[in-house]
Order: sequence, then structure tokens, then C-alpha cells
Amino acid sequence: MRNLMETNLNTAVAPVPIPNDNVTDGITRLLETPKGRLVRIELLLIVTAFLLLFLVTFGSCRRRCSSSMFQLVTFAAYNLSTYVFTYALGLMQDAPFNELFPVWAVFLAIILGSTDSISAYSLEDNERWKSYYWQVIINLFWLIFLVDWQFRDSSNTGAGLATPYLLFILSLKTDERAWALMAASRQSLERNTKVIADYMSVEHESGGVAPGEVDPIRMSGYTYLVRGEEERWVGIFARAKRFIKRCLGKKEAALARDHRTPLDNVDELITIEKVWKCEGRLLSSEGDPHHKIKDVCLSFALFKLLRLRYAGYTLPQEAHKKTWDLIHHGLLSKEDGYKRAFRVVENELTFLFDFFYTKYSIIFQPGRLHLKLLEFLYVTLGILCTTSILKNYKRHDNKNQLGTMPNGLSVEVVVTSMMIISFILMELMQFIFVGFSEWAKVILICKYVQKKSWQENVWIERIVGAICRVKLMKPWEQKLHQYSFLESYSYKPCKLSNNKSTAVCTDQTRDGQRQSAPIKLPEEVKQAVFHALKSNYSTKLENGQASLRVNNESKKLLWACRLETQTRVIIVWHIATSFCEFQLPLERSDSPATRRGFLVATSLSKYLAYLVAFAPSLLPDHAYITECLFDQAIIEAKDFFQKCKRMKDRVKKMKEKNSGPSACGETVINQGARLGNQLANDIKHKDMIWRILADFWAEMVLYVAPSDNATAHAEHLTRGGEFVTHLWALLSHAGIERGPPTKQRNALERRNSF
Repeated sequence: MRNLMETNLNTAVAPVPIPNDNVTDGITRLLETPKGRLVRIELLLIVTAFLLLFLVTFGSCRRRCSSSMFQLVTFAAYNLSTYVFTYALGLMQDAPFNELFPVWAVFLAIILGSTDSISAYSLEDNERWKSYYWQVIINLFWLIFLVDWQFRDSSNTGAGLATPYLLFILSLKTDERAWALMAASRQSLERNTKVIADYMSVEHESGGVAPGEVDPIRMSGYTYLVRGEEERWVGIFARAKRFIKRCLGKKEAALARDHRTPLDNVDELITIEKVWKCEGRLLSSEGDPHHKIKDVCLSFALFKLLRLRYAGYTLPQEAHKKTWDLIHHGLLSKEDGYKRAFRVVENELTFLFDFFYTKYSIIFQPGRLHLKLLEFLYVTLGILCTTSILKNYKRHDNKNQLGTMPNGLSVEVVVTSMMIISFILMELMQFIFVGFSEWAKVILICKYVQKKSWQENVWIERIVGAICRVKLMKPWEQKLHQYSFLESYSYKPCKLSNNKSTAVCTDQTRDGQRQSAPIKLPEEVKQAVFHALKSNYSTKLENGQASLRVNNESKKLLWACRLETQTRVIIVWHIATSFCEFQLPLERSDSPATRRGFLVATSLSKYLAYLVAFAPSLLPDHAYITECLFDQAIIEAKDFFQKCKRMKDRVKKMKEKNSGPSACGETVINQGARLGNQLANDIKHKDMIWRILADFWAEMVLYVAPSDNATAHAEHLTRGGEFVTHLWALLSHAGIERGPPTKQRNALERRNSF
């Protein structure tokens, strides 16, 4: 017993082994062994499978998610593909022979083709399409060399059958991505949209009917192109026509470089007018009472016009006037017409996002759908051949295997099976996304308009109608970002992540840049903005001055609209609105009109303040000037409020400062305090105050929407979208611009084209 106690005591006090560097060295040496290389290769396969699934599932979600973390993860998944592929191929070249290597190598290479839902992360990627294509060619040569050199003596016929099928899938995917990048580049965009620009430059002259018979409700005379003018289609007819003339001995002079591109196949073109005049039940007033199906084609036609701005083409004012009639007397003709107008613009921007950042514009080109079906066939054959390899793989006694699972399966077989399953899921999801995309709906509707047999077939009508009514995801985030200057001016970002050392790799957060929680876009805001647009009978917008004249308050408040820059106007009115929000909060006894005015004014005020703080490129002033003015306002606010920690104290100081000698000072805080006190004290009725502010902000958000900086709007489509981008698209079609400033401005206006 005594010996047993001594033994237990010695065991209890025995020192615990302390890890040392030998463990790390051992792991390093293990990873350098043949089996260690296999482990690293298989881990890369698993990472690749998850990258593919993530990009397929969430590639298009960028247009409806503004989360910075989601954007970071998507960026990492998109850019890791090249590094994973290159590193894995290097490991395979140095690793001992394994008959699954050719299958693994090609599966890894398939990720270079990207997914259908994300072909480019940014607009700069589209401009580098040549670099991508050469990168693909070099990688393919490397891949073929590796397969031929490493597996020349392999007796496994399954690998020999699976590899060509997978290589063909790889070539199709990379070719689609290369064409998608090239089509979205500026050079290709200028060339491919020329036919639309030439067509629209004369479309307004007649539109197929007498000028007096143009009807924006029945779309009579609106021969906007939906389908049929694609460059490939036009090119075939033009070349065939020239070939016939040469055969007949007729010579024609070479066309000048700026000559109008003709549309010889006019009867084959699908226009908005033809869609509305279709006699099929699906598109009739009974089958489509709210025009939701037909409006998909309208959105697609307007998307083609919007691309002209990116390509640098302009249309005559008569063409814009015709589109303005379509918006004013067509989309906004009913009381709730703003809902339809907003729906049309949402779909239009969906097409624009897909054109710049996905493969859909190439997949749905004439003849490309057949390649998509062929790709599906080769995917099936490649997977069958790979499955046959796995069945025979476990029968071989390969000393370079990692081992077996408890159920007797080889680790390599399990990893390859996971990769195949993820690839199958990826392909199925992509076919679902493509089949129910807005592009597929346009194709089906145009086929329905063209083919009389489809219009007489009940089952085809049901299928097309069912597909057109399915919405897999929201077009955009449908939120208003918010920023409160008086609540966030004292915010200081963390110096650990915001300093000179990190400035070269991350976007820096400046003092005062603390965003409030976004809100769901209220229906009242959309209604107020579109009502202001409908009430504007001029092609020149004002920065809130028209609303003040309507409310008979122009003499008292007009000074606040005539400041040096529009950025200063926004900040001053935002401070005044925040002042009134605290001084005149909502009460139970307030009328519905007061509640509506309060919601519209505060929501749009904080949204435009957010644009100043976080998206200056979407505003009229030069982006750098806006940033400087915002930084200066933050410094002035810190000096003005000093020890005012609570909102109550800040508002109190603004009231006291207004009565002092410096009430009319030049700082934005003093100007905001002066304006806020004018609104709260000089206007007797609370409902009138909020009506003035609501009308002002509704007109102001329209005023800032027109922009020549189309690139900034395209970039923000990948960050959840912006409400001002929807208004920008609508005003671009109508040709409505900002009026000249009433006071000489000392800041540069941002004028930047794609």
C-alpha cells in the first residue's frame, strides 16, 4: 500500500511536457514528405470546392448586400482562385505519381472560368480582359504539359477519358468569362452600342406612326429595341448582303468609320410596340393586368439606352422628350404609378449589373445557349468517367495513398467525391439561376411574341408565365443608408486600423464617419420623390428652391439654397432638419400628413448626409472637394460643441448661439443653427414645417441625381445599390439635368464619364 501511494504521488507531481520548437519542425518536415504534399493538395481541393459554391450562391448577391464583411469575403474568394490553382499545380508536379492528379488538376483549373454569377469583381477587371485571356492560355499549356509529363505511363483509362471532357468544360467556361469581360470593356461597349445609338438618333422622328398618335400607355410609336439587333446578327446579314453584291459584280465603296450601322432585318426586330401589341393571352390585359411581364422587356430596352451613357453616346433632346412622355404620362399616369416606375428601374439596373459583372449577357447571345446545353452534356460525361475512376481506385495498392477511412474508402476517393458533389451542386444551381434570370424571361417573351404557335399553345403560355413570375432574389437591397452629423461628428476611428501604415491597403475611416443603421426604404419616400418628379415640367432641376416658392417661404429660407457649394447646402439643411427633429418630435396627436412629412424629411436628410460622408462621387461637387468640406465641418462642429456630450445639450447650444452676434457666421454649424431656428420659430404650424422640409429634400435628392460620373453609379451597384442611382437612371432617360447655380460656385463640379 505504501509503495502504491508513493507511485501515485510521483505520478501526480511529474512535470508536464512543455511544447518546444521540435513539434513545429516535425510538422514542417511531415508536410514536405510525399504524403504531406498530398495532404496539402487535398486541402486545396476542399478549399476550391467551397470557393466555387460560395461564388455560385452569392455572386449576384452583391447588388443587394452592402455589408463590408460580405464584400471582403467575396473579394477574397474571387481572387484566391489564381493563387490556389498555381500553387496546387506546383505541388502536383513535385509530388509522387497519383492517378487522380489529372482529374484534380482540371477541376482546380475550372475555377479560373469563374461562375456565371460573377465574371468580374470591379469595372477594372473588364478592362483587363486581354490579361485574363493570356493568363488562361498560359495556365492551359502548363496544365497540358503537367498531365502529359506526369501521367504518360498511367494505365488507367478512366483518367484518359475524364480529362478531355473536363478540359472541354474548362475551355467553355473560360471562353465565356473572357467574352463577358471583353463585352463589358469600354472599347467593346463603344463598338457594340453604335447600332443602338444610330437607331435611337432617328427613332423619335416617327416611331412607326404619325407623331400625334404616339401613346405612352399603349406604347404605340415606341419602337425601342428589345431583341434582334445584336452585333453577330447584324454582321451576318451585312456580310451576306455584301457577298451577294460581289457575286453579281456590283462593287460598293467601303463604309466610312463613322457611318451609321444599318439594321437590315427590321421585320425580325422585337420592339416595345410589338410586345404591347401582341395578341397572345399571356400579354393581354387579362393575363398581365399590371404589365409586370411586359415591363421586363421595357426594362431591357431602357437598359440598352442606359449603356449608351457608358459608351459616351448622346441622343437628341427630342428622343429624351419622347422617353419623358413615356415616364410622365405612361409609368406615372396612375396614382400609384411610382411603384411601377420603381419596378421598371429596378429591373433595368439588374440588367446593368449583370452586364458588367456576370456572364449572362454572353450566355444569352444568339447561339450561346446551345453551348450551354453542350456544356451540361460534357459535365455529365465527365462526372460519369470520374466516377468510374473512383470505383477502380480503391482496388489498387498505391503506396502513395494517405490511407483509408473506417468504412474502407480511400481518403483520396472521399475528397474527390466531395469535389464532384460540390461541382454537381454548383452546376445545378447555375442552371436554375440562369433559367429564372431576367435575361431568360426576355428571351422567352420575345420568342412568344415572334411565334404564333406559342400564343396558341396553353401549356407554353403557362410555362412562360410561371417562369416570368418567379423572383429568385430582390433586385437590390431596398434600404436607405443613414448618417446623422450631430450624433457622429465626435466619432474617432481606431488608430490601429486607420493610420499611414494601413492606408496603402485599406480604405481609411475619417473622423466623424460613423454610419447609422440603414432603414428600409419607406413607401412614403418613393411616393414623395416621384410626385416631385411628376410635378417638374421643366428639364432643369433646382436644389429645393422651387419647393420653397410653392410653399411661399422663398424669401425667408432661400439664402440657405444659395451657398457656395451643393455639399454645403446639404450639410446646412441636414443640421437644420436634425435640429427640428429634436425640437419638434412626433406626438400622438399629430396628423397623418405631419407624420408623413416627418418620415420623408428625416429619412432623406440622413440619406443625403450619408452620401456626403461615404459616397461623395455621387454628388454634384467634385468628390475631393466634398471630402474636404465634410472634414472641415467636423472640425468646426468639435470646436462649436466642445463639451456637449448629449444631443439635448447640442441643440440647446444651437438655440443660444442663434441669438448671439455670430449667428450669421460662415461656419456650417452657425448656418445650420440659423436655419433650424428660422424653421422652428418663424413658421407657426408644425405640419407646415415638416411639409416644407419634406418637399425640400424630395426636390434635393432629384437635384443631385443627374450625373456624368456613370462609373461611380456602376461601382455602387456591387455594394447593395443606391436609391440615388435609381433616380439617376430615370432622369438620364428623360434628359432632365440640373439647372445652373444661382450663385457663382468656387468648387469644381464633378464631370466624369465612363
